[in-house]
Amino acid sequence: MCFVLAIGLSGAASVEAQRAPVTLSVHDGTRATMIARLVEGQWVSAEPCLTPGGRATTFPVSERLTVTGDIPVQAVRAVGPGTNEWVRLMPTILTLLERREQEQRLTTDAIVSAPRVVDWIYATEGNDAPTYYFEASRRVANTSTDVDADTDPPGTLRIAVAGFLRDGADGLTSLGTKSELRWEQDGLPAGPSRADLTPLGVLRRSDRSVWVMKGHSGARTWFSFYEVSAGRTRTLLTTRPARC
Repeated sequence: MCFVLAIGLSGAASVEAQRAPVTLSVHDGTRATMIARLVEGQWVSAEPCLTPGGRATTFPVSERLTVTGDIPVQAVRAVGPGTNEWVRLMPTILTLLERREQEQRLTTDAIVSAPRVVDWIYATEGNDAPTYYFEASRRVANTSTDVDADTDPPGTLRIAVAGFLRDGADGLTSLGTKSELRWEQDGLPAGPSRADLTPLGVLRRSDRSVWVMKGHSGARTWFSFYEVSAGRTRTLLTTRPARC
């Protein structure tokens, strides 16, 4: 199951939004930056603005969500590598990685012989069962000897898969995954030094959970909203801060 673009929320959410304006901000311990507003049941970009000087590429540990109105924000915790919880989740996550590789026909001898790794796991307890966000990958080294290091530096293919899991009465259930192929130039730091999407918190509304994630690539920063339910995961909004 892949993440799909959602048009928005409906029903009782629209009535709720009309009762009181709702805004969502990210607080870094020094200041709050509004990133989204809830308008007639839909999350819309607040066109956030980040001041120059590195704020777009720094991610303080104290960074958290603040929201007006009566929507609760639930904290997300990082699952520690090597813990019992991590070890219990690994087989399911690696199976989902392998399944995505098969769907995309990434099954050459070089790929299947490369190790698969769970990079990150985050968790929130939820109303009835824990929900997890994970990132896993497989790094395939370039074994070709016909490479011109000056014009085409050797590199490594990274197959990255991210998704959500729910731990219910019937065990772990996938709520959706997405995959990407990336080329990493050799000689640079190997593997991710931080998650591709860092969960900042989860908004709880009735039986719906909206994960607010912070993404980054180089100097670029963005915020994405994913509605995670029992049946699927939907992208509600992606907002990209501009420079002030």
